[in-house]
Order: sequence, then structure tokens, then C-alpha cells
Amino acid sequence: MDSPTIWPQVALDAIAEREARIPQALRLSSEFIAKYPPGSDVRSAAKDAGLLTELELQITGPGSDATSLLERIKSKELTAVQIVTAFGKRAAIAHQLLSCLTDFFLDEAVRRASELDEYYEKTGQFVGPLHGLPIDIKDHMDIAGHKSSLGYSADALNPPAPAHVRTVQVLYDAGAVFYCKTNMPQSGMHLETQSFWGQVTNPYNTRLTAGGSSGGCSALLAFGGAPLSIGSDIGGSLRSPAAACGLWTLKPTTLRVPRGPSLQEGADSIVETFGPICRSLRDVNLWFSVVIGSKPWLDEHDLVPLPWRLSPPASWSGAGGRIRIGVMRHDGVVLPQPPIRRALQALVDALDKDPAFEVVEYAPFKHLEASELAHELYFPDGGARVRARIARSGEPVLPLTEWVITRPTVKYHTLEELWELNVRREVLRAQYLAHYNSQNVDVILCPVGPGPAPSLGTAKYWGYTNVWNFVDYPAAVFPTGLYADPALDVKDTETRAWMSEVDMENATLYEPDAFKGAPLCLQLVSRRFEEEIVVQAMQEISRILPLANSDWK
Repeated sequence: MDSPTIWPQVALDAIAEREARIPQALRLSSEFIAKYPPGSDVRSAAKDAGLLTELELQITGPGSDATSLLERIKSKELTAVQIVTAFGKRAAIAHQLLSCLTDFFLDEAVRRASELDEYYEKTGQFVGPLHGLPIDIKDHMDIAGHKSSLGYSADALNPPAPAHVRTVQVLYDAGAVFYCKTNMPQSGMHLETQSFWGQVTNPYNTRLTAGGSSGGCSALLAFGGAPLSIGSDIGGSLRSPAAACGLWTLKPTTLRVPRGPSLQEGADSIVETFGPICRSLRDVNLWFSVVIGSKPWLDEHDLVPLPWRLSPPASWSGAGGRIRIGVMRHDGVVLPQPPIRRALQALVDALDKDPAFEVVEYAPFKHLEASELAHELYFPDGGARVRARIARSGEPVLPLTEWVITRPTVKYHTLEELWELNVRREVLRAQYLAHYNSQNVDVILCPVGPGPAPSLGTAKYWGYTNVWNFVDYPAAVFPTGLYADPALDVKDTETRAWMSEVDMENATLYEPDAFKGAPLCLQLVSRRFEEEIVVQAMQEISRILPLANSDWK
């Protein structure tokens, strides 16, 4: 296993095994695939392929979220078998166009769904609140009987997992049906998704990324191949994909929900957390109510025993009990590209007109320092463990992997130096909390990234997401209903002082036509363990969404 001579055969074998699991009846011809050259919006391909019935297209269409599907199972309008079959077929099509899967096991899922249908028919009861719901799982999360990988090809030589990881077990016990695992990047530390499994592209425009590291989840969901996906986030890995593909998510505070093996075991200065990517806000609430409702702290010693309590706070901070929203237009490091600035202003204008909200400006505070310190704490060994895991097979180090482990602050640290870094982290966290409190806001409204879904290979600024991992605040992403439009989002021409080198680079990368049709999402943040505050504020904001009803489909 340690010999570099196993590359590239180990990757070729794993890919061949995955492709063999796509049934012949669901294979797309090369002529059909050629109809969607790079830059295509491929979302119509599910219908154009002619492999799904009208009912299956309706089941998997954008109007079906997880909550509505569960309601249709309960009313016996649909069976679990019908639903997982429909999503499985659409997932197979999605993968052949977007490279979003690492494993596919529809036969196993249909057997599970059939057992659930029989149980419901005999007893009239659900086995749990997710009875019959298909859910896809990010590849590094263990599903019993299936292999897991962190985007390293050597992981393909590992045996199948003997048991579900805790989060997956909670969902299974609630009645979920698993049918596929989704692609993630080499090392798990990209805001895009590329590994030996392939490069995941965005169903709205295949020259753009679907985000990362949970990009396989977001691409599949946006194409219609899943009603709900489970990903993880240590620097933006739920929020980047959701934003790239026009979806909903909530990154919780660490130690609020169960998780699994870390991206880097033992490196816990910045901790990963699990969460959902969804088609609707109510599905976000559904996922958290089920997972936290299982009282996971009884099985994981370090989790905080905090129930899910989605009830309005005693009072909001704004005048007259209004929700006080702090608008952070930029982070002091990178000015967002024109489409994001337009979407943010459009929402602010709508909020200003709504009596439920008090909108104020929020000043960023030491975001560059927090973001760079986070990068340093991700790799206290200077990236040595990442390089070692890549070297197990001899596969090449991908460009974004090389970039993230050669950031200026990433270097080998002694134990004493790591202690000093952790002290710096705690001091800065305390300073940030004091700053947040001084602003007297309930939530912060801000960009998710420096632009819409980035062009492939260019997602190199994490500051709009990883700062919230650094301070460990819950952060949600939601679609505005707006899309990038070259006629509205023209390139900046006025000379201005650059905030940073990456600010200049971000402005240079923006070409209006390249992002046409990309969904525009925004981020909502609050203090630690205030997930419910974020969801409640989003519920109020969602009353004025979408900001436009146009769709580029």
C-alpha cells in the first residue's frame, strides 16, 4: 500500500467499480452527453434523457422537498420504493454529467425502502420521522458495508466500514434510506470538489464549481438527484456548496451535533461539524430536530446536551421588538463581485420596507487575522499528514491541495508553538465576541464568498466562511431568488484602493458572462449555540423571498 507504484491503477480500479454500479438501463450515450459541452446548464438533462417517468420527474422536481415527500408517504400517495427509485435514477444521470458520486447502491436502497413500506402497511406507523426518505452521504462518512474516503486514492484500498458513523446511524434509525455517497476533494480541504474520483461541476453552468468540500452533495441536490444531503464544514464546506448551487444549509456550532472521524485526527484547534444541505428552510429544521432530538449527547461524551428549541426568543434586539440585522457588506479584505453586492443590496432594500426588521450596518473586525490564523491551525504539522496520505498511493498533489497547505502561515509547529497559537485563538475569539456584542445585533447578514460559484480551479479565498468556523458561530446560507446577470452585474471600472492582494485578484477574475445564471445566495450568522435564532430570523426573511421569480433553467 505504501508503494507509489500503485498509482494510477488504484484510482482506475475504484472508478471502474463505481461505474459498474450504474445499471445499464440508466447509462447515457456519449452522443447524449455531448449535447452538454462545458458551460452548459444541465438541469434539463433528467427530462431530456427520457429515462424517468412523468411521476418520477415530478417526485424529484424542484417542488418536492424532504418534508413534502414524507407527507406523501404518510398519506400513502407515494411509497418509499417509488421515491428512492426516482431519486436513484436521477442521481445516476446527474453523476454521468457532473461526476458527483463515489458509490451507488440503488438495489440495496430499494430493499430497505420495501421493508419500510411493508412495516407501514402492517402497522400504520412510521419507524421514525424520516421514514422512507432518501438521503445521500458525503464520502468520508461511514455507511456500514461501504468504503469511505477523504478524497485520497489510497483510501480505496481500505475495507468497507463495519458500522454507520453516529450521525448516519441516527438518520438510519429515523427511517432514512441511503442509496449513494458523494464526491469530495483530495484532503477534504478545498472550496471546490476535485479528487481521483473526478471533478464535480455545477449543474447551472459546468464551467463553474459546485463548491466544496461537500460539492458532490450540492451538485446532486441541485440537479434533483437527492431531496436532502449530509455534508460537513470546517472552513465553508457546507456553505460554499449550498451557495454555489442555490440551496439552504446551516453550519452548527461545534459539539452541537454528532460527527465522525475528523479530516485530520487529533488536529482539533478548529473543529469540523456535520450538517444538512437542503431544498428548503423547513428541511433544515427537520434535520436538526431529528438529529438533536435523538439526544446524541447520551452516546458522544463531548456533545453539549442542548435540545432543539425552535420557539421565538423573548424579544429581539431592535426597537419595538424588531429583528435587528447587521449588514456586513464586505469583510475588510475582499470586496464582493458585482452580483453579490446587487443581491445583498436588493435584500437590504426589501428588509428596510418590512416592519419586522431593523437594519443597521455591521463593521467587520479582524477578519483577515482570524482567517489566516484558522489556516495555520488547520495544519499545525505544516501539511505533513496530508502529503503522507497522498504519498501512500503516489497520486499527484492537486493544485488546490498544494495551495491550501502552502499558505504563508502554514508551517510545522512545535508543541509549545501550537499552545501559543491556541492562546491567540482564544484571545481573538473573546475580542470578536466583544465586538459582536457592541454592535447590538441579533444576526449578521453577509456574503457567503467573494462572488457567485467560482470558475473551476479559482476558489482560493475562504475568509467569508472560515472566519465563522474560527469563532465557532452558527452560519446559514439561503438562496435570494436572484441570479447573476451580465446586463446588471457589469465589471467594475472605477479605480479604487485595493483592500488586499486577494481583493485585486478577485476583481480581476470577475467576467460577467462567465457567471451568467449562477444563483446568488447570502449568509446569516449569530453567536455560538444560537442556531435557532438563525433559523427563526431566516423564517422571517423567507417571507420576502424569492426576490425575483426568474429561473435560468
